[in-house]
Amino acid sequence: MKKITAHILILLLGFVLILSTSGCVPSQQVTNQPVSTLQQQNRDELINRCKFKLSNGNQYMLQQSWTDAIRNYKDIIDLGCAEDFADPLFKDLAQCYMKLNRPDSAAYYVDMGLSYKATDKYLLQLSAYYKERAGDYEGAANVYQRYNALYIDDVEYLTKQAKNLDLLGEYQEELEVWEYILSIDPNNNTALNSIIQVLTQMGRDPKEFYQKAWENDQTDAAKALNYINALLNNNDYSEAIRVARQSLQYNPQNVTMVKKLAECYEFNNEMGKSLEVLEDYARRNPRDINMQIDVAKLNLEFGNYQKAYSIISDAIRLTPNNRDLYNQRGRILESYVEYMTMTKGRVDINDKIVYHMAYEDYQKSRELGNFNAQFRIKYLYDNNLTIAKVQDRFLISEANKINENTYKALGECYAWLTRTVTIE
Repeated sequence: MKKITAHILILLLGFVLILSTSGCVPSQQVTNQPVSTLQQQNRDELINRCKFKLSNGNQYMLQQSWTDAIRNYKDIIDLGCAEDFADPLFKDLAQCYMKLNRPDSAAYYVDMGLSYKATDKYLLQLSAYYKERAGDYEGAANVYQRYNALYIDDVEYLTKQAKNLDLLGEYQEELEVWEYILSIDPNNNTALNSIIQVLTQMGRDPKEFYQKAWENDQTDAAKALNYINALLNNNDYSEAIRVARQSLQYNPQNVTMVKKLAECYEFNNEMGKSLEVLEDYARRNPRDINMQIDVAKLNLEFGNYQKAYSIISDAIRLTPNNRDLYNQRGRILESYVEYMTMTKGRVDINDKIVYHMAYEDYQKSRELGNFNAQFRIKYLYDNNLTIAKVQDRFLISEANKINENTYKALGECYAWLTRTVTIE
């Protein structure tokens, strides 16, 4: 009987233990949920406090109360919200310190911002700027290196890096940066002049340096341009011409090299050949409007009025809505008729008809959006010795007349002009 009783007691004890154990699981689930909700509530309250501090800081900045703004911004950091408000928190903090003329503190807090946003473009720019203002040129050099590794084609900041290296006397590294800038922008005069200066500081001859680089790869237009500029700097125009012509054999469509060869001829007082180089490129590239205008201007300087007029007229046929072309053609006509009237010593009706052609070209340029053409329009209209007007009709001969209001210019000097004008 005692054995049975003991057995029953053991069974009862086991049952009680099972119940007590199974009852613990739900109790944990019930107590965990309120803790999680409480944590989220606390987090939301913290973020709201930080937002309030940020708003206060912004208001103090608007009032130019820089110290009060800094106090509110620092409270955000102390509350543990720095990462949440990294942008614009650290930029604004830095700005406040700069207003207080404390660039070292500005740099410190920008760098703190970078610990949260390591690749932020603007923060990196600010960091380099504030470090330089604080006199920490080595620190700025490190920032420029980081920045330009991320944004490799930013010429502005590559230039800043090179100038910073110059201040530190790191000429070899500076030279490498300038050369990289030239590989991006071959016409960068700042880089070209700086390289010559740096090489001189290093006791090296820029011409020999560039000559070797070009001779190692004569197909590279950038290396050729560097060598040509060094040759021009030494007044060695004949060699510059030779290098430019050879480079063009590998790069016939490189307009920069074309212009450089023309420049070399110009320096060598071979103006005719300079014009020939540009004209050759213009013929091969009729849709390069800027080159057509440049070539027309050069012909105008040489007094080749008919050729200049023909070049621009051909370009207008290809691109009839280009305002610069009409403006340039108006200048060619105006210049030509001025030359003719000076030669004759008087203005006749044929001159006035050609002036009117220039007037119409300027009007067209103005219609297409060239507002500067208005000055030439007004000048020609207000001057009684220029365009033909209604009151001039009685001076126009029947030979000039095409129909009631349309006329052409006569005379040997204007025989190549087939245009007519309408005078109303």
